[in-house]
Parts: sequence; structure tokens; C-alpha cells
Amino acid sequence: MNRERQITIECLSLFDPPPDLKVWEWAEKYRRLGKDVTAIPGRYSVDATPYQREPQDSFTDPEVQVTVMQWASRLGKTETMNNLEGFTIDVNPRGILVVYPTLDSAKKWSKEFFVPMVKATPRLQGKIKESRARDANNTILSKQFPGGKISAIGANSPSGFRQIQAPVVICDEIDAMDNGAEGDPIALAFKRADNYRDSVQVLSSTPTVKGASRIESWMDKSDKRHWFCPCPECGEFQVLNWSQVEIPEGKPEEARIKCQHCEARLDDEQRVTMVRAGEWRATAPFSGVRGYWLNGLNTLFPAKKGFRNKLHQMAAEAAEAKASGEAAMQVWTNTFLAESYEPPAEKVEANSLLERCEVYGGDDENAPMLPRYVLALVASVDVQGDRLECYVEGYGLKDECWAIEYRRIIGDPTRDEVWAQLDTLLETAYAHPCGGVLKIGRVCIDSGFKTDRVFDFVRRRQPRVVAIKGASARGALPFQVSPKPNKQGCRLYLLGTDTLKDLIFSRLRLAEPGPRYLHWPKGFGFDDKYFDQLTSEQRRAELRDGFPRYVWFLPPGKRNEGLDLKVYSVAAWEIFKYHMRPNMEKLAAEMEARAAEPREGGEQQKKPAPAKEYQLKPHVEPKPEQEKPKPRAFVPRRKGGFVGGWK
Repeated sequence: MNRERQITIECLSLFDPPPDLKVWEWAEKYRRLGKDVTAIPGRYSVDATPYQREPQDSFTDPEVQVTVMQWASRLGKTETMNNLEGFTIDVNPRGILVVYPTLDSAKKWSKEFFVPMVKATPRLQGKIKESRARDANNTILSKQFPGGKISAIGANSPSGFRQIQAPVVICDEIDAMDNGAEGDPIALAFKRADNYRDSVQVLSSTPTVKGASRIESWMDKSDKRHWFCPCPECGEFQVLNWSQVEIPEGKPEEARIKCQHCEARLDDEQRVTMVRAGEWRATAPFSGVRGYWLNGLNTLFPAKKGFRNKLHQMAAEAAEAKASGEAAMQVWTNTFLAESYEPPAEKVEANSLLERCEVYGGDDENAPMLPRYVLALVASVDVQGDRLECYVEGYGLKDECWAIEYRRIIGDPTRDEVWAQLDTLLETAYAHPCGGVLKIGRVCIDSGFKTDRVFDFVRRRQPRVVAIKGASARGALPFQVSPKPNKQGCRLYLLGTDTLKDLIFSRLRLAEPGPRYLHWPKGFGFDDKYFDQLTSEQRRAELRDGFPRYVWFLPPGKRNEGLDLKVYSVAAWEIFKYHMRPNMEKLAAEMEARAAEPREGGEQQKKPAPAKEYQLKPHVEPKPEQEKPKPRAFVPRRKGGFVGGWK
């Protein structure tokens, strides 16, 4: 009878409503933390880290669409998200999607955080089985439970987003995610929850580089909540910032925090008291996105051995980062201050280039004359939605460069007459002061926009006109050519744009005319707008995979067509000069001799009479003579084949 009663009670319990618990209340009731995941093992208690309470309430708040957590490292943001996952599996079972930057990081999360949580939480053990090789429902990245499924994917695998419907979407370390072929991984992840009215969407990360930080961009959309702590001396609330930390020179163990109001010097115990008594306060209007920002000064975890207290450890680590250079400072700023890092940018001022423009060329802007030391011409073309932009420049010995003209052909690039105008421009013969004319020897056209029209134009003009496409891989060669023509019959040149930009900006800093120096004329399209575009990008260091890497960054609101055209023209010269270099010195000597020849009447003519066209011919190495092969000795063939020999 007792057995029947027990079975009846168990069956009826299946119809019980889910417990009315908040996320953190569920965690306090059921979760246990092991030594392998936290410095404070044992029963989970939100009182140990009170700043974790409100963000967990935000996860299930019906007014909150997205919860954003821009926290320093090791403050427990991963555990708050683990609480949400465990709560969903146990109390409100449904689909969960967890997104990490890569598949490897997703597997690491599963092995080091999720699986240990399940093993340490008896409430979950019976609902999620261990991973099995032959069980598609329970793998490292996909685990099924009654009423739902939790899937972990890498943002670098766009196909992983497909065929997943999940009302709970958690994206961690979003600043380490890159846009894929299908766009922004955050937008792709949130699309998985589109059909659910009560969806939960969480974003978490430490920031990276200023202006390129995803988490900082989302924080700007939020109500920007900060942890306000009361001073134990005066009771005034304030947000703890590193500027308040005072460190006596050479004595990090005596570091103190200065109150913003009463200027009391507070030790580490008083700091801990402040943090425990803190509260979240919004600093911006709420519009559906709730954001929480928290730096490392708010940590309540103990100091490492060798330090008197946590404040001593913070001061020592800050001094070590400052002494270790740029990369270490970025790590400290991102992971401790929870702020995006703004490295010192390498930039050339546009005004300095505009002021050094020279007077050369002819009086007629429609037919500019070349400087006397120009020996070859190249051009670059950029395709825009309503125009073609064309840049022509000349080169002399040792890569000294003179800009010639910058023109815009206004019109729809899909129309034939626009390309006909470009063809006419590229066939221009430029008068040379030493006599004769030069024509453009090589042209690079960007194929990233209106690709079919570009290939159609290039195909009939190869190899003088080539199609190019930029690639920003660090350390790439200035250009690489495809081994075979594409379907449109064009060989595509891939440009190492970062390499070419490094080269250009190193030459922009040269102050004296000579090898590799860059000249610009006054007029001919080179105005202040052009130089603003030429210098629009900045080079700065950022951390990638734990190593510093210099990248080119375009600030918001800037245009860079002028720089793109310069990159393409330098590539055109790099492609062209390998054929022309053997003839350059000979041609330079010929032009100097021609310029020194006396004219009729014993005077030099100011304007040259076009005598002949100085179109450089490609240098072709002579093929080595090969010995003629000796005639083979005559060997009579046997009649019949293999079978016939057996007859």
C-alpha cells in the first residue's frame, strides 16, 4: 500500500507547477561550485558576490530584451550565465543556444564549465546524460534534456546557426568574434530567438580596442548601469575608478583608494566593505537593453599569495603592465579596467601634405605636363555607385613618385559611355619636358563592386589593365596573381593591402625629395578633401590570439577612397616595375641627353615638340640556347603485337 501511495505521489508531482524561483535563488538552492571553477568553492551564494544578483534578475525580466555585461575578468560573469542555463533546464525547459568566438572555445566551455556544473548539481544529473560518441543527442556541443536542448557553436562557423530555434541565446566573449561570410554573428544568433515573445538574450565580454569593441557598442545602447559603493567614512556613493588609487612610489603594498567626496584614504578592507554595500544605478535612459559595467576594483575574491591584500596585488600588476609595454597595457586595460584600449595611433596630418604640394605640370588641367624625372606612368581606378575615380602617377629612379592627376568620371558604372570615357582617359598621351610623350603603362581596377562590368572592361585590355582585389592579411606580399584566368577570362591580382599601406605611410614621412619620396602638384584634383581621404586611416596595435598585431583602422565617419586609389596605384607600379626596371636608367640617361641638346637658334625651347612616344617596352630575358637533341637510332619494329610473338 505504501509503495502504491509513493508511486501515486510521484506521478502527481509531474503535474506540479515549476517552483517560483529567480535565477539566483535557484542557484543558491541547488548549485555547488567546485575548486576547479572558482576560488570560493562550496554552495553558491549571491551574498559572496552581491553584484551578481540584479543581472540574473534582468535575464528573466519581461521588460528587458537584451542584457549586456561588460565586466572585468574573473568577476563571475560566466557563473551567472551558467546559473541561467541550469535554471532553464530545470525550471523552464526550452532551447538554449550558447555562442563562443570559435568551436574550440565552445568545446572548452562545455568541458570546463558546463559539464562540471552538471556533475556538481544533483538536480541536473538525471536530466542530462554524459556525452557519448554514438549518441547524437548528447555530444560535447549538443545536449538534450526533457523539454529542450542546449547547443554550443562557434561564431566562425555560420552554418552552425542554421536549423536552430532557441528562445534563450547567450553570446560570450563577443569582442573576440569576427564577422563571417553571412554577416554579424550577434545578429545571426538573435535571429534564432525571433519567434519567441519571452526570449532571453545575453551578451558578455571584456572589451578590446576602442571604436571596434562589440560589447562597448552594445553598452552604448543600454541604460549603462554602474556599481555605486558607499564610502565607509562619509557614506557618499561613488563608482570605483583607477584614478582614485594612490600608490606611494616603490611601495605598492601601501596602495589606498581616495574617496571622491571626503578624500579619505581607504585600505583594502574598507574597499571590500564598500563593494559589499554597493548597488546598481542606471546612468542612461532605458530602451529595452540593460547594461552592466564592472571593473576589477570591485572584486571580492582573495589576493594571491605573496601579496598583503587585493589592493596590493592590483597596484603591483598595474606597475608590471606599464613596464612591460603596449601589449601588456592593453591586456590590463581590457581585463582589469573593463575599458576598451585606445593605442597611440600612427597618423600623418593631411595639412602637412597639402602644404608641401609643388608647382609642376602644364597650365591646362585637362592636359598636365609631366615632371622631367618621370620615366613611367601607372594608374588606378575605383568603382563607386555613381562614378569612376581615376588616379594617375609617375615614377622615376629608385621609386620616387609624382602624382599627376585625380579625376572623377560621373555616371552609372553599368553604362557603356562611362567606361568609354575611362578608356579615353587611360589612352591619354602626356607631354614630357624632355621631348616626346608617355602613356600609362599599367592600370589596376578594383573588382569589388560592379564585378562583371570590371571584368568585361579588363578582359579585352590585359595585361596592361588588370583586375585587383584587396586582402588585409598581415605579412602578405604586395600582390599575387591567380594562376589561371577566372570564368570571365581575367587573371585576378590579390593585393596585400596592409603591406601596401605600411609602405605608403612610411614614404609619407620622408621629408626630403629623393628615393621613394612622394610628390603632389598644386591643383589637378589634389585638394584638402583628397588629402583627408589619403590620411583617413590609422595604424594601431591590438591583441589577436594573445599577440600584438598592427592593424589599419578607419575611424567612423571618415572616407578613404583617396587612400584606396593610392594603394592600387602602388600595386600597379609594383607589378609594372619588374618589367621596366632594366630600362629605367638607360631611359633616364637618354632623356637627360635629349634635354641638354641645343635647339635651333641656340636656345632651349620651353615647350617640347612631340617627337616620339616614350612607351617603355617590357624587358624580356633572352632564353638560353639549348643543344639540339641528337637523332634517335632507328630500331625496326617487329611485326605483330605481344600475342604475335608467341606464334
